Amino acid sequence: MKNSMLVAGLGLAQAALADVTALDYQLGANRVSEDQHQMVIHAQPAVTVTILPGGKAWPPLSLDEAGRIYAGGTVIDGATGRVLARTDAALALPHGVEVAVLDERYRFRRGGKECRLSPQQLHLDGKKSALDALKDANLALASASDALLALATRFGPDGAVADYLVERIDIGRCQVVAQQRLGNPDLLVELAHSDRGGWWITGSVEQTLLRSSDGRRWSKVSLPAGLSSLVSSYVVNDREIWLAALLPDGDGPSPYLLVYSGDGGKRWRNLLAGDPLLAHMPVAWLEGQKRRTP
Repeated sequence: MKNSMLVAGLGLAQAALADVTALDYQLGANRVSEDQHQMVIHAQPAVTVTILPGGKAWPPLSLDEAGRIYAGGTVIDGATGRVLARTDAALALPHGVEVAVLDERYRFRRGGKECRLSPQQLHLDGKKSALDALKDANLALASASDALLALATRFGPDGAVADYLVERIDIGRCQVVAQQRLGNPDLLVELAHSDRGGWWITGSVEQTLLRSSDGRRWSKVSLPAGLSSLVSSYVVNDREIWLAALLPDGDGPSPYLLVYSGDGGKRWRNLLAGDPLLAHMPVAWLEGQKRRTP
């Protein structure tokens, strides 16, 4: 029952976002055009990202805290729109991490070091190819200056999500050096990191936000009652938390689906058009940047 509710809830969240996602918006100096099939980043030269069934982008798209855009193996300067690097990697991550799929293994590179790990070594099920596990986000990755974490989705015999595993990958030693089972707290859709906010994981159906300072011990953040359609979060520091979600209030729902707390989650509010806080949207938060533009 729970897994069927997760799938249904994700569909509702995606439908809600489809109604408000801007077809044209800015990522720094880069104009982005998006529809249900693709996203075109009008850089120099332009970069196209495919929207897969279910709303996932391929190759994956992310930003770093300097506003650089990572589209698969391509890195784009957010300030000038120039392509800074193109690699053969399936995805580039902040802090110099590159990930490719070769011979059914994941190749990780950073700082001249290279490591290849199989899906089995990352505790993924063997029913999907390594590439499909990335495309389906059954393996989500996030990097810090001193760490690389993976969120692995594990499935039961019936094909439903059984549990999630957070793993720390040491590229130099070419092994998983730590792992933490999370159980099945929600449909987890995002693993992310910021320099001052640490690590976090977003769950999109039961409206879950898990935080960790070290990537090993995780705690649940108390989110407001009535929150819905949560698909992404951004933790700036211990006080500032942003959500791409919907929080009913007396003024009606925000068309931008943005919710903010400036006191570590004690109080929350929708951000409506014209709210001065929109000018302080984290440049590294893709979902927020998409929704700050009318």
